[in-house]
Amino acid sequence: MAIWNTSAKYGAVAKFFHWVLAVLILLMLCLGFYMGTISDKVLKGVIVNLHKCLGLIILALMILRGIWALCNVRPAMPTNTRWWERRLERLVHYSFYVVLIAMPLVGWIGASSAGKPPRYGTLALGLPLAQNERLIDLAFETHNFLAGVIIVLISIHIGAAFFHYFFKKDRVLQRMWF
Repeated sequence: MAIWNTSAKYGAVAKFFHWVLAVLILLMLCLGFYMGTISDKVLKGVIVNLHKCLGLIILALMILRGIWALCNVRPAMPTNTRWWERRLERLVHYSFYVVLIAMPLVGWIGASSAGKPPRYGTLALGLPLAQNERLIDLAFETHNFLAGVIIVLISIHIGAAFFHYFFKKDRVLQRMWF
């Protein structure tokens, strides 16, 4: 398998970013919803910190993925793809980049402003922000809103992949499959 993308297929690095991020994002959504149901304070602290740390990993991977995408050709859509499908595909992909960078950033801002930054062992990865209740509330309201946006984007993305595979019967899904 080629490292770099071609005009017909994504390369190994793009596939790595796509699938690792897909797993991490689904895990994060599950953890995010699960955190609200935990009553044990110690377990909740561990799960919340895991959520924060994975958020920073997603942020780093999304930045690296963006750089990789800028350095690579993007496989072409099939010639029978309608103009509105191309626009929707671009809108969804660009929205993923924006939201998957913004979401961990606002979570990190909220946690840092609350004095509860992500911790890797004894290393606290806080931003230099003073405690600010309005900022904390805004950050976490935005973070929760973006979770809903991500769920919508994932639904559109998976639905489009299946639409291409089952109805259009083109090779769009196989371009990202191993």
